[in-house]
Amino acid sequence: MDNRKDKRFMERNTVFIKSTSENNEILYGHGINAHTHDLSLSGARICTPHYFPVGSVVRIVIDLERTHQSIKVDGEVKWTKKSEEDDDLFESGVEFLHSISQTLLSLIKHLYAERNGGIPTAISN
Repeated sequence: MDNRKDKRFMERNTVFIKSTSENNEILYGHGINAHTHDLSLSGARICTPHYFPVGSVVRIVIDLERTHQSIKVDGEVKWTKKSEEDDDLFESGVEFLHSISQTLLSLIKHLYAERNGGIPTAISN
């Protein structure tokens, strides 16, 4: 059963992620490199070598490979588990905390433009 409210797109994009918590600054320094497994307007499944606890807020920079754009967005970690593909990695479900409309617009263009008949006229909240 899929709990996402928006359509999920399976794609790998390069991600730079860091915790916004001062307590985790010691653990993660200035941030770590990661990648998406899938992406939607409301969040992403991110694969990373570091464990991010549920409830933590992270700052993410995603390089959208298909459209060659970068977006910056904060997100809340909703779940984390060991990767089934690689024991040295973790997968985290991150729900985006959209505070910048340009970020949302960039994601809409990236995920829907020239796919599925273009940009939708309605988007779920």
